[in-house]
Amino acid sequence: MIGILAAPLDPANDEARRWAEQELSEPDYQPPEPSWFDRFGERLWEWIADNVFGWFGGSDTLRAIVIVLAIALVLGLVVVVIRHLRRNPRIPRPTGAAPSESVLTGPARSAAEFRSDADTAFAAGQYDACVLAAVRAVARRGIERGLLADEPSLTAHEVALDLGPRFPAHDAGLRRATDLFDAIAYGDRHASAESAREVLELERAVSSARPAEPDVDRPRRLAVPR
Repeated sequence: MIGILAAPLDPANDEARRWAEQELSEPDYQPPEPSWFDRFGERLWEWIADNVFGWFGGSDTLRAIVIVLAIALVLGLVVVVIRHLRRNPRIPRPTGAAPSESVLTGPARSAAEFRSDADTAFAAGQYDACVLAAVRAVARRGIERGLLADEPSLTAHEVALDLGPRFPAHDAGLRRATDLFDAIAYGDRHASAESAREVLELERAVSSARPAEPDVDRPRRLAVPR
């Protein structure tokens, strides 16, 4: 085998310098372009140096104090922004969800009519519609018995909040049913046959139960007849 060896490179000083300059001029060796944030920081620092430091003359101690105060101010602003974001998180609304509205919408209907709708929907396997109609039956029955205020703005949450103390044995069930109502009406959740049956049984139990005496220490919203 005959090896072929390249002639060794032995450039002169000027030639070597030129090669080095060409190599270092390649983009890989160039520092990255400063970002807008870096440029903003440089301009801000120049402004501070020209305007703020001039007030204190050449005192290094006072300049150090100004720098520390500036850093503390920036950190304080960052903390305030972070706390604000944590206290006010943006919660994405499910696709197609509507804002929370009254539990009783559309033309006025009796509790019996809502209950009939719930039974029909359950028999047809329409469990979402069953839950909505059953909770509306609970709300309308509460209004008919003078236990709930007949207000257009009455929400499912308010139904559970007002009826729970009057029916302590069903307080937890009312909260679960109205939470499910909101999740179906304004979210993307669906009811199962079991959960729909539970709401139907709750409606029947609450409608036939005798309400407890109201707590005199608890503010009560007055029922307004139509």
